[in-house]
Amino acid sequence: MTRQPRSNNNRLGISKMAQPTPWIAIALAASVVGTVAQAQDRVPPPPREFAMDAAQSDQYEIAAAEDALGQSQNPQVRAFAQRMIDDHTRSGEALRQAAMASGLPPPPHAMDSDQAVLLAALQSLRGPDFDRTYAKQQVLAHRQALAVEQSFASEGTDPNLRRVARSSVPMIQQHLELAQQMRAAVGGS
Repeated sequence: MTRQPRSNNNRLGISKMAQPTPWIAIALAASVVGTVAQAQDRVPPPPREFAMDAAQSDQYEIAAAEDALGQSQNPQVRAFAQRMIDDHTRSGEALRQAAMASGLPPPPHAMDSDQAVLLAALQSLRGPDFDRTYAKQQVLAHRQALAVEQSFASEGTDPNLRRVARSSVPMIQQHLELAQQMRAAVGGS
């Protein structure tokens, strides 16, 4: 019997040897701040693009939260993570239903490449380093999501997706507040 070599890839298909260091994750997350400023100053994206962006954000939140449940021992981090799974699963389903009601294909369950890199970096951490990085990433991700959702909620051209964006804004605002509290509690700056 021949032995199959073990794969050096994680579940995202990223080589373990090529996974980024936590510093890359923090630098990448910091670049999101520029994206937030752009999102606040821009015209909302077309409906299909908005649906894709929102779905990718939901998928990143769920995947990062699943990792937090598996890695963190901090009760506050774990409670936040479970809430992200619950809330973003619901918002993702509402988004898919709205897209289909508008004649758009349902957005796929996928993240963008920047989110995949952030997630891979997060997966390489343990203990308090994991908690701090997760909290920082959550603050930045929710700032970005809030800017996109607010933009589409006020100016989006599709009424079904605009309704979903409007209902998501308060949830994301609350998530951002909770993420900021979590970051303060775990020592993130």
